[in-house]
Amino acid sequence: MAEAVLTPADLGIFIFAKGVGMALDIPPGPGPEEMMAATEDLRKVQGSALIIGGLAVIHYGYRRLTDDIDILYANSDGKILERLKPYFKVVLSATNGWHELKHRKTGVRLELIPEGGLGTHGFIPWLKAAGSEGAFISLLGLVWLKLISERGKDTIDIVELAKVKPEELAALRDKLPEELKGRFAELLAQAQRELANDPWRQNRERTKRADAGSVSEAPGRYAKKKRAARTKRRTEEPPGKPGK
Repeated sequence: MAEAVLTPADLGIFIFAKGVGMALDIPPGPGPEEMMAATEDLRKVQGSALIIGGLAVIHYGYRRLTDDIDILYANSDGKILERLKPYFKVVLSATNGWHELKHRKTGVRLELIPEGGLGTHGFIPWLKAAGSEGAFISLLGLVWLKLISERGKDTIDIVELAKVKPEELAALRDKLPEELKGRFAELLAQAQRELANDPWRQNRERTKRADAGSVSEAPGRYAKKKRAARTKRRTEEPPGKPGK
């Protein structure tokens, strides 16, 4: 199983969250050290399960807070709890396959979601249908899961990912189940509207165009002035005096 790699930029959100919690004197969420330790121990016993949820959203480019690790696992993996036991303690275990565990060293929560389970708007995809990117669920699978669940934060995740990867998400529409395509199209349109009306993005684009224009125009004006100055100097020099 490939490692679930969290880059320094990915971990930055956990540094920020921990700092805010300490500044406001509220219990902070897991810091970067805790998330790294928990994902490292998970990797040792993860098997065919795929990381989904907030860590997958961060992996695909939208860096937002999360305080747990979610994994999608195969129903046929009857020994997953046994494998996790050395590193994670079972907190809640349901007969439908949904389990909650806690990392023994750091206390980071681990949520286990079974493939084929019933979500708000349909059934959770099977691992083979969802696809993977290393230890993470594929971008298609992640969007699929978010549409099935469609909590407030799931909708936000899809819209924000569509801003980060507009072309990649647009290409997913035809690969989704038919019943999810309409809602997905609405969220893509919402992302486009928000991008089009984002004043900060508009200011950045104007600044880029202005900078590009000044760089391309300045050499031309300068070159013309320089040529004109040389011509004037040659015409004003006394006969027989060499030009500089």
